[in-house]
Amino acid sequence: MITSNTCYQFGGKVATVETPSFKCMISTAKEGIFKKQSVVFLDINMGMANRRPVAKLLYNDILTKEQRLQLHDIIVGVIDESGMNGLSLYDTLRDLFQGLRKEGIGNGFFSDTH
Repeated sequence: MITSNTCYQFGGKVATVETPSFKCMISTAKEGIFKKQSVVFLDINMGMANRRPVAKLLYNDILTKEQRLQLHDIIVGVIDESGMNGLSLYDTLRDLFQGLRKEGIGNGFFSDTH
């Protein structure tokens, strides 16, 4: 279940998803002052105080700020549906990254080995 999906000043969005399979936070924000948004995925199974980065999605430069924020909502929906259907966070992100790379939208990278 999507428990929050909040817009922030300066073009960022943060969502939390809690499913029977996993709990995660998805943050779409700029990497720096003159950089475009990317998406960071954090595991929050052990609580927000113990959240840990799991993966990052770097969008291709062809996408506008508005398109990136629209994709945030789509990504959150896909993650929620996958978790509710019993997939692990790793499997969900792996499949998501493969699809986004195939469509030329961006490339995802995992923070640690699985």
